[in-house]
Amino acid sequence: MNKFASNLLLALICLPTLSLSQAKADEHQNVYNKYLQPVVTAIDYHTRMIYLLNYEEDKIITIDPFFIEGWPADLPLQHTMVLPEGDRFYVTTDNTENHPSYIIALKVNEIDWDNGTAEVLLDSLLPVDVPNTPAELPFVESINNNQAVPNWLLAPSTQIHGPTWLPYSDFVYFTDWTGDKVRVINYKTNEFSDVDPISIPGYTEQTHGIMFNKSGTLGLGTGYFFDNSVIDLYKANRETGQVEAVKQIMLGNEKQHAAFSHYVFWLDERYAITASMQFDKTSLTPSTTRRIIPPSVWLIDAWEGTATRIIRHTNHVNGHGIFRSASDIAVVGNKLYIAEEDSIDHTFADDGYVSVFDISSRYRPRFIKRFKPGEDFPEGFAVAHTLSPTADNRYLLLASWVSGYIIKIDTLTDTVVKVFGPGDGLVMPHGLYAAGGIR
Repeated sequence: MNKFASNLLLALICLPTLSLSQAKADEHQNVYNKYLQPVVTAIDYHTRMIYLLNYEEDKIITIDPFFIEGWPADLPLQHTMVLPEGDRFYVTTDNTENHPSYIIALKVNEIDWDNGTAEVLLDSLLPVDVPNTPAELPFVESINNNQAVPNWLLAPSTQIHGPTWLPYSDFVYFTDWTGDKVRVINYKTNEFSDVDPISIPGYTEQTHGIMFNKSGTLGLGTGYFFDNSVIDLYKANRETGQVEAVKQIMLGNEKQHAAFSHYVFWLDERYAITASMQFDKTSLTPSTTRRIIPPSVWLIDAWEGTATRIIRHTNHVNGHGIFRSASDIAVVGNKLYIAEEDSIDHTFADDGYVSVFDISSRYRPRFIKRFKPGEDFPEGFAVAHTLSPTADNRYLLLASWVSGYIIKIDTLTDTVVKVFGPGDGLVMPHGLYAAGGIR
């Protein structure tokens, strides 16, 4: 793929709303269709395999990294990120006693969907730290019957999360969720950029990705840990890859606020949506806090630096609000999809849901439906963790690392049209990323 085509493809993916002639729009769409591939990448926590999934043909390829020449060791895998062409992607690994955390750049030379095979080469091995680097998570413990502190959140060493792409630039980003660093890679050279690493005290700790608007001018970082009640606003430099802290946007106020946000989804250049997971106070909750607002959805105005709660919590599975912890969010047209996972209360992984809201009126969303285990989802489905819309917004991919499913949802009919599960070799799939996405 030549440089012109690559730049045009990225521009199309990140194109702001413009008035184009139909002929010009068709021309752009033809280039987009030619180079964009219907690929989703993921890893498996348990088997430590890498997955390539074709969402148009409903086929999946399992890659054993042990057979990739240069692969460093049998390491715990964490996240993936794939570039639009579908032939280059990244995998992150956790720190161990004998190995650092890595960001590993891979290239797909050949792929045969019919026979389920792919030739994958290691392009670059980027160590993030040194072996046996401990996590720098704040000490926290449960103080009531509403909010647990599960072990899966108390990582012992470095974990690299939150891959994102800065539009109109050469840079991709990863975050050291267990520490305070943002890692910046030039994806054309697969080397750390000149500004790497970025560490901003009070901002970059426990960040699960900096998610950028479509013009690549502003970024929003989450606070993915207990009692972190702010979304961090950054200004981005597309030429250098540098990000500068602008301000912090609280989800509520000092006396009552929501906390523990996983992802942000931009609606346009100014507005974005985030959601919270925490139910109640923990040992980290400030003494000035009267109440933790339970799982809810917030509309962020990045220009004004404000957040407004637009969907409240509900205590009922059929209620018109957020029932479980709101883990991930995606917007397709005027519909908001929310992955609700049962993962941080005192009874882990009883169930998991995806709720759907009409956000034609952004400040007054209207409940449409809730996907449920045993009805829309397989019996025993639990912990709806990650949502990844395809670049054309035709489908939405959902992953549950707990119950072992990747589910394809048709966004036109809001029905499940394909389930990948144990029969396909999945055990604990995680880190979904669709080609053409910027997060």
